[in-house]
Amino acid sequence: MSFEKDFSRVQLKINTAGSWANVVSYDVARYDEVKAACEVLASASGRSVRFKILDADGGVIEQYGPTKPNGKTCWHSPKNG
Repeated sequence: MSFEKDFSRVQLKINTAGSWANVVSYDVARYDEVKAACEVLASASGRSVRFKILDADGGVIEQYGPTKPNGKTCWHSPKNG
């Protein structure tokens, strides 16, 4: 049996103080626009900010923050975090 992921809406979460908080749920058509806005917010904050985007079932699609092992801050898959 195969289960299809539901990408009709996705959820954005933010972590600035050690715990994840919901930011917004949005239509997947605005995916790239929301990712770009997150980068602007992270840059403007002047501190470590992490974001993650989840599918409708709660699975992590992408994360924004430092990667291992080089510590570069960017969007990446959860397994490269």
